[in-house]
Amino acid sequence: MRQSSNGAEKVSDEESLRDYSNLAETKDARGNTIWAWVSPKLTPANYTAILVDPLVFYTEPRPSEQVSAETLKQILAYSNDTLKRSFSQRFRVVDRAGPGVLRIRAAFTSVAAQGQGLKPYQLVPMAFVATMALGTATGKPVRAFIVVEVEGTDSVTGELLGQRVRVGIGERLARVASQQVITLDTLKPLLDELAAGAFPELENHVKLK
Repeated sequence: MRQSSNGAEKVSDEESLRDYSNLAETKDARGNTIWAWVSPKLTPANYTAILVDPLVFYTEPRPSEQVSAETLKQILAYSNDTLKRSFSQRFRVVDRAGPGVLRIRAAFTSVAAQGQGLKPYQLVPMAFVATMALGTATGKPVRAFIVVEVEGTDSVTGELLGQRVRVGIGERLARVASQQVITLDTLKPLLDELAAGAFPELENHVKLK
């Protein structure tokens, strides 16, 4: 992994955001440390609705004995529904581009365990969960880290309006990893939590319902 000049971690080969150079460390509405940048053009006066692109996982999920291919599909579908529902509770969500519509693109771009290097197959949170079932060699609990990236653009012009990167410590993820077989129901609480925290301060920049 490389780092930008301001300290925000970047995924070497699977970068999601188009440009990290503007990011600055700050706090989100929940008090979490994030790296973010928002254009002065992104205001409730200018943007009154959002268009949510499907959530993306990098790289392609790999099924295993713990997580089946069908479960991975269910997880992705549920994550997308949950993210859109989270936004629709606060904002007018539309299904097409138009004036005053902010396009949101979100991705889980990397995960890693404390003291471990980031391996290609660990770039997907759900695949990463399956690699952590036995914990560390010493038997100590593993602290998982999840990188969530969100980008906002003008849905008509494509102009970049906002970016955020959150590096989260996933204690809940580590607990899930102890399960022998991981199902959608096992992960729902974690997915709900991640969706709720996708962009809590967006109400400062887009008109509420």
